[in-house]
Amino acid sequence: MDAPELSAAIAAQGAEVVAQRLAVGLTSARRARIEAVLRARVGSVQVAIEATQDPHNAAAVIRTAEALGAGCVHVIAAGAAVPRRITRGSLYWADTREHADWSGFAAAVPTGMRVAGACVDAATVELAAVPVDRPLCLVFGSEQAGLSASARAGCELHFRIPMTGMTESLNLSVAAGIALHALLERRRAALGATGDLSEQEVAERRARWYAKAVDPRLARHALGLPVDAQEKEAS
Repeated sequence: MDAPELSAAIAAQGAEVVAQRLAVGLTSARRARIEAVLRARVGSVQVAIEATQDPHNAAAVIRTAEALGAGCVHVIAAGAAVPRRITRGSLYWADTREHADWSGFAAAVPTGMRVAGACVDAATVELAAVPVDRPLCLVFGSEQAGLSASARAGCELHFRIPMTGMTESLNLSVAAGIALHALLERRRAALGATGDLSEQEVAERRARWYAKAVDPRLARHALGLPVDAQEKEAS
């Protein structure tokens, strides 16, 4: 089942009905796992990767963001496709969005979300001082050049991760992992909750994740959709 078909089914039948019909194809343990993950998602902490030169780093950031329960991962001006094997299946569950350039990303940032850029040479605050009082998107630039001029100008603040060793910089994906872990913990503490998705967001994602977790033929049958020729042959 492709995304447009599922979106149409959710729009026509409602997310809760779609999830109820698909639930028969999942074990109670699988449903409980999906519910726990959804309830721990912090949609108000997002991350963006700009013009990364190494697609493996982009894949590692996506994997880390999903594992830690972050919200959307924005990939800006990607030079190459993200290798799926590095993500270890996280692409299946992560909310990833691609943008051709900085202006496209900036237009997609929700109103009120603070954009903070990792920028060692022009940092205004250290990681521990990045505010978490409102939604936040962390931006990381390319491994060689760092953030572009447009990104620097578009960020509300610039931060750095303190280092006490002789090493002058951190690997992109490592830096993103450290920052995400620290700020997600602080944001959860500020929220007083493990996650912040609305009930409507949880319901819609539950329906979409159930559809991903069951056999496509079962999903189509449960939702009253026709099975295409390839799926009939597979059966």
